[in-house]
Amino acid sequence: MRALLLSAAVLAASTAWAQDDPVVVEGDVVLTAGATDDDVETDLDARITVTGTTQPLPGLELGASTGVRIDSDRSFRFPTAGRYTSITAGGVRGFGGESSDVYLDRAYLFARGGFGSVSVGAQEGVASRLSVTSPNIFRALGVNDWRADPTGLNDVNTVNDFSGSAPKITYMPPSGFLGGVIGNVQMGVSYSPTLGTCEGNDCAPVDGLGLDANGNMVLEDQRFRDVSEAAVYYQNGFSIGSDRLILGLGASFVQAQEEQASSFSTDDFLEDYKALALGLNLAYGDITIGGSVKTTNAGLDEQSNGPSDYLAFDAGITYTAGDWRMMLGYAQADAERDTSLLIGPQQGINVPFALDRKTQTAQAGLAYVLGKGITLGAAAQFVDSDKPDMLGGDEDTAAVMIESSIRF
Repeated sequence: MRALLLSAAVLAASTAWAQDDPVVVEGDVVLTAGATDDDVETDLDARITVTGTTQPLPGLELGASTGVRIDSDRSFRFPTAGRYTSITAGGVRGFGGESSDVYLDRAYLFARGGFGSVSVGAQEGVASRLSVTSPNIFRALGVNDWRADPTGLNDVNTVNDFSGSAPKITYMPPSGFLGGVIGNVQMGVSYSPTLGTCEGNDCAPVDGLGLDANGNMVLEDQRFRDVSEAAVYYQNGFSIGSDRLILGLGASFVQAQEEQASSFSTDDFLEDYKALALGLNLAYGDITIGGSVKTTNAGLDEQSNGPSDYLAFDAGITYTAGDWRMMLGYAQADAERDTSLLIGPQQGINVPFALDRKTQTAQAGLAYVLGKGITLGAAAQFVDSDKPDMLGGDEDTAAVMIESSIRF
């Protein structure tokens, strides 16, 4: 029920905009360990956010928010599509060393009131903030939008998070601006003027970028600009029998223009970026079911790279019984162009345009709530990665994983 709870919190914050305390500290710490066929991986993921507010006038709240994160699995820049198969030409993850596991993932100013909210600075966009994915009982492990992947193969990503924490301006009207006649509706738009150029290996996929046929660094003088996002989240409840059926529906669209930073580049590997994501959750009693889908052109020029669209979806169910939580999830992704080869270290090789990667993954898990904000769980996950021999051939692996999390 993670997706419904997250978006419900956004609605509540927009409706009751005044923060009770002048300074609020929140975050989480997640420790995971996973054993695969031939390896054991551990991961620590933590984030802490400090938000301070003041009310200079009745009905107006001004504030600032900053957050620090520890995460070794997040690339320096966000991917354009799959977590492993696409270039990382999106917005930066935050401020900090490119090779450091500790960085500032947000720093922005905001104003809230009867007009809604306006925020300016480094922050996630509305497409990511209002996203809805399949329900999950874990904070780091999952079939989609994972924070830890012991298998190293899960390429599924249905969250429209292309802009990352790039500096942007975001506006969200009050959630009840339609009068609540059709239910709670939260909308928003975000705009990022420009993303950084792809100099060096900044936009490299997992295996790194290489040289083109002319000896130039691939993508070095290219980037995306004018990143626009629009998103909507709708929630409503219906009385059925002795309980209520709660529906949560999210939709978002992201687009960006491609440009070359100089006129010296002879190759154009990028094209205007477009991505659409949809998600639906249904909660009744202790059961939540839902799923999501995302489609994008991955920001790659088809004349240079061939077909390069990316399509991913996930579906899942969770069940709560007292302090116990259970989940089942399935996800699939189809990346028409695995960039780790075509614009990677083997760039000079004449390869056919039929090189793609298909990913399927399933996960079952069980968790127990030890106390307020403290959870311990275990899961089993299977990932199948179907790709041609030139991309490493088919791979599949099973992982047994544990997760311990503290939320405050």
